[in-house]
Amino acid sequence: MEIEFVCHASVVLRRDSVHLISDPWLVGTAFDNGWALLAEPVFRPEDFASVTHIWFSHEHPDHFSARTLSLIPPAIRSRITVLFHSSLDKKVVQHCEKLGFGRVIELETGQWHTLATGFDILCSTWPNSDDSWLLVRTPETTLLNLNDCQANTQADVDSLHALTGDVDVLLTQYSISAWDGNAEDQARRCRGAETMLERTVRQARTLNAKHVVPFASFVWFCHEENFYMNSAMRPVGDAVRWLNEHTGSTPIVLYPGDRWQIGESLDCSSAVERYAADLASVPFRPRVPTAAVDFATLESAAAKLTARVIGSRSPLRLRISAVKAHARHLIRRLEHQPILTCARVFRAVALLQTRPARLWIDDHHCAYEFSLPAGLMPAQHSREGCDIALSSQALLYSLQFLWGGETLQINGRFHEIQPDGRAPLLEYLGIALGLNRQAGALARPL
Repeated sequence: MEIEFVCHASVVLRRDSVHLISDPWLVGTAFDNGWALLAEPVFRPEDFASVTHIWFSHEHPDHFSARTLSLIPPAIRSRITVLFHSSLDKKVVQHCEKLGFGRVIELETGQWHTLATGFDILCSTWPNSDDSWLLVRTPETTLLNLNDCQANTQADVDSLHALTGDVDVLLTQYSISAWDGNAEDQARRCRGAETMLERTVRQARTLNAKHVVPFASFVWFCHEENFYMNSAMRPVGDAVRWLNEHTGSTPIVLYPGDRWQIGESLDCSSAVERYAADLASVPFRPRVPTAAVDFATLESAAAKLTARVIGSRSPLRLRISAVKAHARHLIRRLEHQPILTCARVFRAVALLQTRPARLWIDDHHCAYEFSLPAGLMPAQHSREGCDIALSSQALLYSLQFLWGGETLQINGRFHEIQPDGRAPLLEYLGIALGLNRQAGALARPL
């Protein structure tokens, strides 16, 4: 089997009649203009003419790129089979059907599926997430595409190994991919980046991988509000060094357009050097600027989100969810004062107390409060009295989409004013995220 590297988390696996591409993202930004590709792909929309199958691991925009799919010529789409794990919301499946792909197959978790003689796949969703991994088995090799699955702990990887067995090739994320501290928290982000390398080593060792392809990390934070996060990005050469020093796996680094026949020796030094040059160029790349959003637009978006949530949750359930969120926040904030914590949490739960998220809107220099079901309301807090600061544009996206809170956590377009200050807002937006994963969820603004 041959692997062609497309970019970021996308590869083409070729064996005989099967040409399977995973998670193609060729153009544009992702996560509300928070991410851009580190290296430009050479694979073009017309090159899908050689593809027989597309597999999507999950609907994050760096894996399921609607814009990329729209660029594939319709005549080519009609000859391609789409593969996606079974889901309640059916958004990915329905979108691909509307685009006119030849066939859309929902893969049941844990069930083998034969694409052609000698090419079998097993797809399984990751617990408590909408992500999934793909195990490819041919007579010559076994390959595991782990993409973003959170196989973090030894117990996680042991459970995975029980399902997959040893693998010949592991494709896995190796660097940071979400907010992990404010601009001044460089040491924290560096620790997080090292944790990702440790995770890669743990996965390689436990799965007894003969080869490891570091991928799903070839991005840069491209907005002026999150550009600081690039300072902790680790070059892929670090992943190569860690794998060489701590595992028996052979690292395989592929640059866009590179091909590797599995099992053959490959000199990856050129790819490592090219990625290093790309990373060195990031400080000189243009950043996406912030555009202010007026109050009326923000309040309208909040009203629509609130109405959507209220339409799906009873007032009592919403109140209980808010009380639990407030209690969790108190526990985190007061973890070093156990006696005070117990007293305040007990009182908050007994009185069904809730607390709105206090937001400072940087570009308007004013405060808002947000909660469910109350929505978004002007407030009189100072910046220091708020939990979190963000731009009106970043807040708008968070309110416009059911998955907006998750996007905000990933793109990092905010600043924590109070310790754990993101939690109150993200707890409320997490209720909307839960609706996004239910049957009937829509892939459009509210």
